[in-house]
Amino acid sequence: MVPADRNTAWNLVMDLPRVAPCVPGLSTLEADGEDGYKGTLQAQAGPMRVNLAGSVRITAQDAEKGEAHFLLEAADRRIGGSVKTTMTLQLSPTADGQTELTIATDTAFMGALGTLGQPIIRRKAAATVEEFAKNLAGMVGDTG
Repeated sequence: MVPADRNTAWNLVMDLPRVAPCVPGLSTLEADGEDGYKGTLQAQAGPMRVNLAGSVRITAQDAEKGEAHFLLEAADRRIGGSVKTTMTLQLSPTADGQTELTIATDTAFMGALGTLGQPIIRRKAAATVEEFAKNLAGMVGDTG
């Protein structure tokens, strides 16, 4: 739940550089074209430490519906694996003036990441999405 109306929440989540600090482990994010960004993310997933470098691209967005689609592609050259994720973000207004945030992902792990640690990495990815949502709600609360 985001403690803000849907328009405020939409403007915040679509400003990727502004919400980047809400993503656990994201160390850099910089613009790369009109709807694209490059970044690096570091995470500890069980016994594995991953250092993913890649891109995020907004593939579609509809402010009226409060829905956006993203494509995330990243690789860890040290481990020799990569990740490709499609993500759908949906914002829905609630009766009390807040906004429900729903994030759905479909992720494919390739190379060593897929072979060595897919179950561990999937759990870590789910936890990262949950922590992002919690951090986003906190950011809105601090600035709202």
